[in-house]
Amino acid sequence: MNINTKSTFLHTFMAPLGAKVLLTTALLSIATVAFAGEKVDKTIDTSSSPKVDIEHINGKADIRVWDKSQVRVTGELGDQTEEFIFERRGDVVVIHVEVERHSKSWFNKGKDGDDLVIYIPSASDLHYTAVNADLIAEGIAKAVDVEVVNGDVTLKNIGERVEVESVNGDIVLENVRGRLEAETVNGEIEASHSGNTPVSFASVNGKLDITSDSPDVSVETVNGRIDVSLQAVDVLQINTVNGRTYASLVLNKNGSVKANSVGGAMEFVFQDGVSAQFNIETHAGGNIVNNISDEKSQKPKYGPGSWLRFIHNGGAANVDISTVHGRIEIDQK
Repeated sequence: MNINTKSTFLHTFMAPLGAKVLLTTALLSIATVAFAGEKVDKTIDTSSSPKVDIEHINGKADIRVWDKSQVRVTGELGDQTEEFIFERRGDVVVIHVEVERHSKSWFNKGKDGDDLVIYIPSASDLHYTAVNADLIAEGIAKAVDVEVVNGDVTLKNIGERVEVESVNGDIVLENVRGRLEAETVNGEIEASHSGNTPVSFASVNGKLDITSDSPDVSVETVNGRIDVSLQAVDVLQINTVNGRTYASLVLNKNGSVKANSVGGAMEFVFQDGVSAQFNIETHAGGNIVNNISDEKSQKPKYGPGSWLRFIHNGGAANVDISTVHGRIEIDQK
């Protein structure tokens, strides 16, 4: 997880207002400005697949799709709003909400934030950033890129490519298709995904609950439980420090599973008759439970640790699992 990404993100919001110069009226298709506490209901004509750039500080946004080649913004602006910008720049629709930077509450999530409902074409390419905001978006068929510092993110029925980051907040992904990357520092990630492109999930402190049929899956956490339910897997990588891991999967021929933990227990359930070469180790304690074959783990004559190595049903795939002092259990169903 690249924390520098968050620093860059924050710097963008903290830049002086004077550094953000608007394009001249001659370069804009449509531009409109509104102010604090004002109700808005504005519409701009677009192509059927515009890029939509949304940036605001505090509040919530509900993004919906419709069958019109237009972007519409409705709702109410927050009490600290200094400027509301809604304009078209070529094929990019810009929705920016600027707040009073001298206000002590501009960086604190509160009830006086923006409450926006935004309608966009389903084939839009969405880029959304916020400091303190909750986001719900549904039905977007193209790319979605979300960065939130403090806030929950819910994406439903999203396709093609999804990248979402939250520093403090939960991420819920329902029926996401295509390439997917999701990261949070303090929060949970719950995801249901379909597609044959790679997916990755990362959390520092938070549970990861993942269902996917992607053949290439990467999961990482420091302190948080991992629950993954996977289909035909070519590559599975799991890294955790103190989180408990449960993984249910079908491991393909020539597939690979690599998993590491420090103190977290790990349980892997493979398909019945899995063909794999198993290499399992504990380094400073812990124990190994083998429910796939009759082979028993071995221990050195002196010192801690144990290992279990065996080939099952031809050994077509590779399974490498290690822990410092956690418990490892393998099983088949």
